[in-house]
Amino acid sequence: MFSTTDIKAIKLLGGEVIMGYVTETLFSNTVLIQDAQLCVQQVIEDRMEINLAPWLPFAREYNYKIPKKQIVTIFKVRPNLETNYKVATGN
Repeated sequence: MFSTTDIKAIKLLGGEVIMGYVTETLFSNTVLIQDAQLCVQQVIEDRMEINLAPWLPFAREYNYKIPKKQIVTIFKVRPNLETNYKVATGN
């Protein structure tokens, strides 16, 4: 079974963008995301900034299976955002 795990972002049908260690399996109907963080966009002094926060802060664990039918797109993030993610999660 073919699968890959990378730090990626997922845009959901509801508009949320979450990022984490995403595992995509070729023949599965779900995508696994570990250490999921919500990307919060803000405009500060005419600049777009992205902050990270736990996607579901009241959950016991931060690993989720997301049905592929709820996903708009999956993409690799810019290197500086990937670095910020690693610092924020301690990975």
